[in-house]
Amino acid sequence: MSKINYLKLYNLLEQSAWKQADIETRRIMLEITGANQREDLLMTASDLQSFPCAELKTIDKMWREASHDQFGFSIIAKIYQELNQDYFLLAEKVGWCNSSNWIKYEQINFTDHAPVGHLPLTWVVPSTFSGYWLARFASAGWRRLLNRIIECEC
Repeated sequence: MSKINYLKLYNLLEQSAWKQADIETRRIMLEITGANQREDLLMTASDLQSFPCAELKTIDKMWREASHDQFGFSIIAKIYQELNQDYFLLAEKVGWCNSSNWIKYEQINFTDHAPVGHLPLTWVVPSTFSGYWLARFASAGWRRLLNRIIECEC
């Protein structure tokens, strides 16, 4: 049985407080993997490959229901599969980059007008968002998480 308290995330999502829900999603995912105990606050490849399916499904379902299937990990994974698992095409389609220019944190669209699959986004972000893209950790991290989502049949 899960020891994770999802009430805050649920409430934020119900209020369409997308930015705060995105940040809470990151906090929850770090807690689930134990990465919240690490100095760098980053999930490892092993964390992502073994992320509990039940927890992933819970987070995804909450996002999908609150956004009427506009946001959520399974929404992102579906687009990823439709694009033959091309991460860079996915990033363009969901608005994370435009012509190889990666968005900055302040450019994330936390509104109902964001592209389908745009959120949640900051789950894998280190303390500096620009470092996230520049380190290209985003690509490797997203691929691992998307593969886990597919495995878990979210």
